[in-house]
Amino acid sequence: MDKSIYLFHGPDTFQIKSKINNLINKYNVDDFNVSNYDMEEDDVSIAINDAETIPFMSEKKIVVLRNSYFLSTEAPKKEIKHNLDKLKKYLDNPVEETILVIAAPYSKLDERKAITKQVKQHAEMVACNPLKEQDSSNWIRRQLGRNNVSIDTDALKEFLKRVENNTEVLVSETQKLLQYSEGMSKIDLKTIKKVITKNVEDNVYEITNMMLEKKAGRALEIYNDLIMHSEDPLRILGIIVNKYREILHVKFLLEAGKSQAEVAKYYNASSGRAYYMVKNARSVNMEIVQRHLVKLEEIDFQIKTGQIDKRTGVELFILGV
Repeated sequence: MDKSIYLFHGPDTFQIKSKINNLINKYNVDDFNVSNYDMEEDDVSIAINDAETIPFMSEKKIVVLRNSYFLSTEAPKKEIKHNLDKLKKYLDNPVEETILVIAAPYSKLDERKAITKQVKQHAEMVACNPLKEQDSSNWIRRQLGRNNVSIDTDALKEFLKRVENNTEVLVSETQKLLQYSEGMSKIDLKTIKKVITKNVEDNVYEITNMMLEKKAGRALEIYNDLIMHSEDPLRILGIIVNKYREILHVKFLLEAGKSQAEVAKYYNASSGRAYYMVKNARSVNMEIVQRHLVKLEEIDFQIKTGQIDKRTGVELFILGV
């Protein structure tokens, strides 16, 4: 007998989406009988009321509880007072015609909570974790191999570095690479650097580093490369603001006696990234960081009020620091 309750948990949102789509296809459920509820916006009782109703002109319906933070150890973006008793009663007596999918895109479930224990007791649990590097490497080689294309080892390493263990990005960038490599027999490092966009945050992090080192020309080159790959200047501006705020926060952590390793753990950052975080925080004057933040707020205001073009506004900031 098929399960009527599923728990898809883990940080890989691409896998969660794929598994939900697989269920929809498996049971041939039309769009009218698929309902999505965001647990950071909707009370779970609304979703359960839906789950308790019969499908419309169909054998099955699917009700999805997205961002089910009440099963995790993480704080939500928006706190909702959920009627979890309603969910508990449903778990004990589910509707046969309804498939209830509980999506928890978090690294860790809170095993201490009664609701977590009850969901685990009744649901088909499926872990959705990012692929390990070796698995990703093998998958990429297989996809390329089907087109009789090989990839150099250094090119593959750079590719994996740029997609940053994000399955959704991995799939989309592999498809892009397959299209570009049509008619080719081998992909080298030069091709990867030309075709595969670096993670936006990594690029903006490098832009910030170059500005702090007073290398505005190099910072502008990286920025223009992002624009060429259709990145939104406002998104880039927002990440730059976050990077400057990060510098301030790291300064406070260092003043509190925290080590580089502790900074890395706090931000869940690699040792290499933590090195630059600490280096920037120690080398840059607090007054300069605060002045740049004020300037960034001014540019943001000018862009949003139509006083300046968004691409030009970010360029002027990079050149003016």
